[in-house]
Amino acid sequence: MRQGKESSLELRNLIVKLKGEKKSYSEIVKNCKKNFGHTTVQTIYRSYVMRGNVFNKFRCGRPHKLNNRDARAIERKVKKNPKISALKLADQIATASGKKVHPETVCRILRSGGYTMREFPEGNRSSHL
Repeated sequence: MRQGKESSLELRNLIVKLKGEKKSYSEIVKNCKKNFGHTTVQTIYRSYVMRGNVFNKFRCGRPHKLNNRDARAIERKVKKNPKISALKLADQIATASGKKVHPETVCRILRSGGYTMREFPEGNRSSHL
């Protein structure tokens, strides 16, 4: 199942309230005036019935430092300049997006994208295809 944006707590409470008033899923969607389908309403109400509350479930694990957009930007930069070091890429990310990342994080993203890293005599990490 695709995971999109989380709905707000007020919206989820409104859905439960309207469903308690015996409204149909399509009527609830029309009343909320939001851009989502009746299956979203159905899922929210089903989770309310099963768990007894409308709060989001807790997630385990640490969230990713960089999102998919940042990862694609890193891969584009490497494709444009395969000899660029991970340290320079990390600096470019810090100046462009304001996110401070370790060069190992950059290496991990490149490795997951199918790139390999190789050591050069000066100690800089460089990527190549």
